[in-house]
Amino acid sequence: MTTLAARTVAGLSDRSVLLSLQEIAEDIGTGDTTRAPLDTDEAESLLAELLRAGEQPPVTVSELSEQRLLLVARCLLTQIAEDPDTAKPAGSVLADPPADEQMSVETAVTAAVVLGALVAWLQTKVDIRIKRKEGKSEFDFRLVKSSASAPLLRELSAVIARLLGGGPPGPPPLA
Repeated sequence: MTTLAARTVAGLSDRSVLLSLQEIAEDIGTGDTTRAPLDTDEAESLLAELLRAGEQPPVTVSELSEQRLLLVARCLLTQIAEDPDTAKPAGSVLADPPADEQMSVETAVTAAVVLGALVAWLQTKVDIRIKRKEGKSEFDFRLVKSSASAPLLRELSAVIARLLGGGPPGPPPLA
């Protein structure tokens, strides 16, 4: 059974999917540099650490093909639209998806948009703390929900792994 969000996302052009992800990420993410990566390398490291913590195989987003990234972008946009924590801002964007003239992606490549949206979505689930020292970054994940526990962290990393194509098949359980 296909959800309304999945049908809506399926009807969007690739560019509209990326622009929608970018707009939603700006709405749900944080600009606090102690909680958000400074660049794509740090975002990749953050995701690798989360996958490791959840006992999932590593996936490097920037090494995925453009075709795979566009599929990941669609799956991620659907996940964000169906997630109770992010459905409202996603619904607002999907009700009137950004057109090319509404938002610019000049410097954003597909991988950077996907990374930014993944990190922004993670920030709705996990309190991410980043400590930078001598050119290295350390990540600390604190679960946001009061009922959160280590199994939730594993479940979250499994969702990320599935979205990126590195985890076992199956529907994401967090929606």
